[in-house]
Amino acid sequence: MLDLTEMMQELNAMEIEAPANNERKLLRMRDSVAVMQRQLRAFAETLEHATIAHIDMHGDIAISDTERLYVGTTRTNKSIGDGQEITMAVLEAGGGSMELLTSGEGGLLAAQPWKYGAVKKLLGDTKTAQLFTTEERQDIKTGKALRSVKTFDSRFTK
Repeated sequence: MLDLTEMMQELNAMEIEAPANNERKLLRMRDSVAVMQRQLRAFAETLEHATIAHIDMHGDIAISDTERLYVGTTRTNKSIGDGQEITMAVLEAGGGSMELLTSGEGGLLAAQPWKYGAVKKLLGDTKTAQLFTTEERQDIKTGKALRSVKTFDSRFTK
């Protein structure tokens, strides 16, 4: 299997006049990249577990004066239902402003489509708790909360 530097050199050296040779090289490189991606994902997971174990044993890892790595649970916030209640609550709290439904500056929609933090800020904890559920992602093997290494930067705390 070629390494990345060799593949970059080979890609740059391809001859326009030899498409059959290029196709074989391109297919071989694609296969090599797919293998590297699998290996890198597996290594990243192994590194994540090793970092969690290190932090569990020795404490947070300082990145700089303001940033540190710590271990926390991975959570996702999902709207309950089809979003109609959220839409109505946002429109009521925002005085009927449809501008709040845009995804631009000050808008509350994202791909999910709701920006959980922005909706919570507008509606408050009680109403938000009625409209969203918070789920902790679970490890498929153990069924326990999935833990991951997170970055904390004190510059962004209140």
